[in-house]
Amino acid sequence: MELSPVAVDSINISAPEFWRGSRQHRESVFATLRREAPVKFFPEIPLANFPQGPGYWALTKHDDIWHVSRNPELFCSGKGSNIADLTVELNEFFGSMISMDDPKHVRLRTIVSKGFTPKEITRI
Repeated sequence: MELSPVAVDSINISAPEFWRGSRQHRESVFATLRREAPVKFFPEIPLANFPQGPGYWALTKHDDIWHVSRNPELFCSGKGSNIADLTVELNEFFGSMISMDDPKHVRLRTIVSKGFTPKEITRI
């Protein structure tokens, strides 16, 4: 797949049009972000029945994501990881493991991971 150059200032991964576009375009965008702006802030889009959120930081390099995932004292997902901000109570009810911080996240990941061993996947 040949990647096309994309101007970093034109990138908006919040836009629904971005996700409806071609895979080649998305891959080009993420290649540009990894190269030119591996940590970039994006505004949230307005959604019906939800107040517009404060925006979010997108990390596109493996090493940065690894660092964040290994330093819960500096970074958190427990306040929500969905584009539409939910109250703490709704986030707890509708959220998933991705919206949890340690130690709760590790405890649940340990339980769930037992069902995804190579032996279990082969059996399924």
